[in-house]
Amino acid sequence: MAMNDGLYSIRMRASKSGLHISGAERIVKGSELARVTGELVARANGHERGRPDSVVVTIDSLTGKEILHVQSLNVTSREANSHSDGLELAASMLSTAGVSEVAVRLAIKAITTGASPDGHNMRGAMIIDAATGERLEPDRTRGVRARAADYEEGFLPELEEALTVNGLNRTHLKEALVISTKTANSPGAVAELCISDDPGYVTGYVASPKLGYVRITPMKESGDPMGGRAFFVDRVKFDIEEYVHYLREVPVLLNGPITIHV
Repeated sequence: MAMNDGLYSIRMRASKSGLHISGAERIVKGSELARVTGELVARANGHERGRPDSVVVTIDSLTGKEILHVQSLNVTSREANSHSDGLELAASMLSTAGVSEVAVRLAIKAITTGASPDGHNMRGAMIIDAATGERLEPDRTRGVRARAADYEEGFLPELEEALTVNGLNRTHLKEALVISTKTANSPGAVAELCISDDPGYVTGYVASPKLGYVRITPMKESGDPMGGRAFFVDRVKFDIEEYVHYLREVPVLLNGPITIHV
């Protein structure tokens, strides 16, 4: 880890009638706060799920905190013939990563039908025992979020060039890659499954320290508002307090090199 001086964590959350619409996380220099905050608010107001009635932006100084610098996961892109084939491909990859079949099936069912007790999408991610499928998150409505993560300033141009060459320079992917890389470096991490809750975005991913970040499209039908994340963990190496503290509080910046396969 390295000490930080002058960086800030920005978090944006937008909701309508109490339901989550969009969110984003950034780590920026103080000189970038006004510009980036404006971009995140504009994004919230232009989301396909409608104009929010609440946009909350939280800015925290990271001065004095230790920053963890980690290498980005490599990226692979896979295409399926249908969303059901995409889900089966994801299930197969999760199995390869060390997740049991019962845990995979329970996670997919929860994400596609509503993981929250009220049948809606969860605000954060599920935490699932990779062996048994038991859900471990303390709050099944809120779940847990990985935050305070971004790219090192010098690495971003390299990343965007590599993604552009491969036709993948998209906001969804870059933001998901940050979350998946931080999560893959968490204590007890086995794998992650994500299906976007944006109705018009049908791509999802599987990620793990073993597989890297594997983008899969499609993983749902266009217009489907259901989606969410599942973090699979090794119960033997897992401590809930340590895990949640890392995801929420430890600032992480990604660096290279990165390899992309399409």
